[in-house]
Amino acid sequence: MTWEMAVTGIVILAMMGALIKEAARPEVILLTALFVLLLTGILTPAEAVQGFYNQGMLTIGLLCIVAGAVQKSGLVERFVENVLNNGHSPRQSLLRIMVPSSLFSGVLNNTPIVAAFTPYVRQWCEKHDVAPSKFLLPISFATIAGGTMTLIGTSTNLVVHGMLIERGFEGFSFFQLAIIGVPITLFLIVFMIGIGLKMLPNRVPTMPYFNTDKNQKRFSAEMVVEPNGEFAGKTIKQAGLHQKNGVELLGIVRKGKVLENYSPSFKLKAHDCLLLIGSLNDIAYLEGRDGLQLDTGAAYQLDGLRQGESQLLEVVVTHYSSLLFKKMKDTLFPQQFDAAIVGVHRYDDQHVQRMEEITIKPGDTLLLLAGPDFENRTSTRNEFTILRTNKSSNPFQPFPVWKRILPIILFGIMIVLAAAQIISIFTAAAVTVMLLLVLNILPVREIKNYIPFQVLIVISAAFGIGEAMLKTGAATYLAEMMLQWMAPFGLIGMFILLYVLTNILTEVITNNAAAIIMLPVAIETAAILGIQITPLAVIVAIAASASFITPIGYQTNLFVYGQGGYRFIDFMKIGIPVSLMVMAITVSITWMVLV
Repeated sequence: MTWEMAVTGIVILAMMGALIKEAARPEVILLTALFVLLLTGILTPAEAVQGFYNQGMLTIGLLCIVAGAVQKSGLVERFVENVLNNGHSPRQSLLRIMVPSSLFSGVLNNTPIVAAFTPYVRQWCEKHDVAPSKFLLPISFATIAGGTMTLIGTSTNLVVHGMLIERGFEGFSFFQLAIIGVPITLFLIVFMIGIGLKMLPNRVPTMPYFNTDKNQKRFSAEMVVEPNGEFAGKTIKQAGLHQKNGVELLGIVRKGKVLENYSPSFKLKAHDCLLLIGSLNDIAYLEGRDGLQLDTGAAYQLDGLRQGESQLLEVVVTHYSSLLFKKMKDTLFPQQFDAAIVGVHRYDDQHVQRMEEITIKPGDTLLLLAGPDFENRTSTRNEFTILRTNKSSNPFQPFPVWKRILPIILFGIMIVLAAAQIISIFTAAAVTVMLLLVLNILPVREIKNYIPFQVLIVISAAFGIGEAMLKTGAATYLAEMMLQWMAPFGLIGMFILLYVLTNILTEVITNNAAAIIMLPVAIETAAILGIQITPLAVIVAIAASASFITPIGYQTNLFVYGQGGYRFIDFMKIGIPVSLMVMAITVSITWMVLV
């Protein structure tokens, strides 16, 4: 083993440990690893930056723009609502939503699909007394599996495709992966409708996740007792705050101290701050009563919302946010984003504390009063996923009919041209984006809203790390070790080991990074065995996408993790049998058809 191989191995292991421990944001960790490899001379500057102009990475960015135009049209959301409303039972409704989820994921990026579907699924669950935990994880799994059916269904396929082309191989055709993607998607849908639905939790959290009457998401909020209102001088019971339904009183802040132990006869005073939890509708109703004012902790007040100067947004903190693990009071939120936090929802947090003392975590849902500059300040940063806006104060006007339909038509043409191999998927996506701009369906200033810059940085940096594995011989060394370990089991044993290693990596360091690290190993393994790269590349692509065991391996899992009130163990209970079956299907079909 050379010193270059040793340094590369140490850097990759340190990178994986940092990603698992969430020591920093993923793009920071991978860029740091890339910089170390550059600084030590293992990579030249040209090799270090090659991922930033890789065709696969650029295609992902273009497809995100196209998906944003389709999502902006509103037709997808309407379709989902109609599908759910026509369901006659929870099982039938789950089937009806899983099928289009998986199909759409074959031609659209799956993360926006899950983000768009989730609010409507939750609304349906609220109306029909069904726990969202029965629906959201199956939808995430369906979109993951559906994304493996085509070249553009998931960024992982495009990353592997781009790396193959870059190294002189043929790459994937548009539907080549469908030979495995379709069977695993069908299996997953059947499994979730049958066994999985029974295994999924049907949990009402200790901290009420639902409103007892309307089954709505509950936000923590703060309200101040005004001197001349109806609450000052009244007891908690007289004010109607002693009950557990509707808005629940969690604590009272008086003279800077948080009081948790009080009786219904406790008398409220002017300037007391009430720590409350309740649905948005219930909080709005309570705030409308004389004598309480919602405390935003900033200059933003509800009057601005009523006058159209601000808008009400419900956003989820992403895994890439710069706010992670900071207390709210330390984020300078109004100065950074031109918005104020008026409420926060977190499924498993029952602590009685002021919002300013809450430490922000991935998956937190924030209720914001956003000023006119909020969009500009967040457009280039993947800080939040917007779930819902107050439509009466939404600055974006509804599209004309032709602008809603045309993105769907252009998208369909793009898919047909790419699938027929008339032009490459990169060219088709580039032309589609150009037409969206020329026709002003997507103004230039809005494009940045749909590009996941942090994700693209992670992918680009990972390309350089994968190049270091090939250049130093680390990939060859690992491939030879794999061959030695699995020699008694033949080629099918090698397939299984490659799948398992890739899948373990994707569960802990994200799908694209796992694919980029393991594809060089697959390339070297194919060279040593003297076989075509296609079977091994297919296994890497599928295994890197098949993240079912943890919520951190794939963005759709992370998204539903908090929204469905899941626990880490829930993913393991469902994900382990699913992962084993998906591996069996992938390895079997690869062995029988592609070898």
